[in-house]
Amino acid sequence: MAKAKKRPIRRPPTTTEAHLWTCLRAFHQGHRAGISPAILARQVGLSDHRLRETLTDLVRVHGKPICTHPDHGVFVIRDNQDAALAQRCRADASALGR
Repeated sequence: MAKAKKRPIRRPPTTTEAHLWTCLRAFHQGHRAGISPAILARQVGLSDHRLRETLTDLVRVHGKPICTHPDHGVFVIRDNQDAALAQRCRADASALGR
């Protein structure tokens, strides 16, 4: 029997999550418009750790199509090319045991 995929728990976005999502959606759509996590954290006024936590919640809890790629930075997935890039990045990370 196949393992059922965990369904994210839905809750309203926090102010921080909403602000970060608005910034990403407005300025960083697609891998060519990606931004370094360190620069993004400074721009939105978060620590690097808090940025990672918020990005994780946006993806896991709210289902936002966000990728953090080592070469392209943080960006909103907007087409099949971006989705394929994100999929390869996840596969590489899981192969390394992350």
